[in-house]
Amino acid sequence: MAGPTPPPIYQRRPSRAPLEPIKPLSGKGGRLFLFAVLAIVCGAGAAYMALVQRMPLTDMRVVAPAIGALWFGLRVFMSLAPKV
Repeated sequence: MAGPTPPPIYQRRPSRAPLEPIKPLSGKGGRLFLFAVLAIVCGAGAAYMALVQRMPLTDMRVVAPAIGALWFGLRVFMSLAPKV
């Protein structure tokens, strides 16, 4: 009669489940955050060009970021509005 079978020398550890990728900008909160940050950055760029660089308000380097700030600000309020 033979004795019990000895355990294998190297036992394999059970594999772990793969980690879920983190998606911080997914969903409504991420979209709202992104639009708000873009609106602030565009507004700061327009204000910098107008106030620090003393460019006229009709210069495209002032008008373009100001329009971008208005656009992304509008998107923030559209994201906050309830869906009908």
